[in-house]
Amino acid sequence: MLKLIRTGTIAAMAVAVFISGGIVPAAYAAAPVVSFSFPASEPIKAPLQKPLWTASYDKNANNVVTDDGILFTFSGGKLIALDVNTGKKLFTYGNKLRPGAAYLKGVVYGVTESGQVYAVNVKTGKGLWQTSAGVSNDITPSIFSDTLYVTKDNAIIALEASTGKQRWKSIEENSDFSGGVARESDGIVYAIYMVQGALTTVQLDAIDKKTGKKLWEHIRQNAPLAVQNGLVYSVVDEYPFDDADPKRELNISVIDAKTGTIKEKQTYSWKLVSTPPYSRDSAGSVILDGKDLYLATDSAVLKYDIAAYEKDGKPLQKWTKYSAGSSLIGSMQAGRIFFANHSTGRITGMKLVGGQSISFLTDNQPVQTDIYGNGVYIGQSDGVFHGYNLQTTAPAFTVNTGSRNYGQTLRSGNTLIIQARDTGKLIAVPVPKALL
Repeated sequence: MLKLIRTGTIAAMAVAVFISGGIVPAAYAAAPVVSFSFPASEPIKAPLQKPLWTASYDKNANNVVTDDGILFTFSGGKLIALDVNTGKKLFTYGNKLRPGAAYLKGVVYGVTESGQVYAVNVKTGKGLWQTSAGVSNDITPSIFSDTLYVTKDNAIIALEASTGKQRWKSIEENSDFSGGVARESDGIVYAIYMVQGALTTVQLDAIDKKTGKKLWEHIRQNAPLAVQNGLVYSVVDEYPFDDADPKRELNISVIDAKTGTIKEKQTYSWKLVSTPPYSRDSAGSVILDGKDLYLATDSAVLKYDIAAYEKDGKPLQKWTKYSAGSSLIGSMQAGRIFFANHSTGRITGMKLVGGQSISFLTDNQPVQTDIYGNGVYIGQSDGVFHGYNLQTTAPAFTVNTGSRNYGQTLRSGNTLIIQARDTGKLIAVPVPKALL
């Protein structure tokens, strides 16, 4: 009887295996719907740099260094002065301060939580003055020569840097937003506001530095590229281009600094070589070095003499642009111009002699790049920070920061200050001689 049961069981199992003429497969782990492998980039091989010192600071503070080796940061709402080379605390000032500082000629300036502006002597740590009333929306004031500028809603307020006394207040009625001072030149203050109409656009104001009287305004004009020989060069804020039309142009208004009269409009035209949809660099970008205007299109870099403009004139030089989807940024350094890719966060360069493209290879996404002298400093999203040689593009050192986000890298002398924002750490490292 036992044998019969076993035989029946085996027969039943056999029937279960053979269903609809097919064999039921054995159970396996689930297979992915999509599977794709891509090789990781080669790791950057550079010496690991040991920090000179580290210090904690209030996250997202706008710290500043002086040219004589003092770092100003914020901790617990207080202004802290540190020796750049040693990290030694030199003095502490105030409380309930906004985390931002500006420095000029032996004085550091900042704003309290209640909007009062203050000035501190950087050698003694003693307060020089503090405004009696809250006047500022700013975290960090702007300073040019002998004047401090702060904003209050749609007004710009000028303060005497030595005393804090208010010189004037200029209100821009066309704007619902706070503006900002872009530059000073020959007794004129140039301010930028956002104004609303059919489209939100930018407005350029010229203000008399002594009186605060508005001399003139121009809508759809960006901050000046330059002010030279009584003329203001400003790029026009273009309305969106027709996406189906490959024709593009960049216009620069040449404005009389005193009267605001547009003396000339320089138009630089080109045709896109790509097909729609066009990348964000299709509108073109420019930098100005003296009288040399560099215009980057989607496929080329063109050089013009801005002081000898001719309608439909040919460029003085032309280079192939290899960094697609990127725009000109910063200023020329060591015979190189630079581009920022707004999709990848990478900074690339081009040598003006020969037109060779240069890049600084990273092994993770770059999130902060700063260039000083012959050094290129890149903070990555994986918490690793690299220093590179600008001339050779070779990596020079590596620092482990543990941060995904960074403030602007600071440098004073041969000391570099990394601002690791996620961890609230300042990390000081020595700059190799080759990068100075």
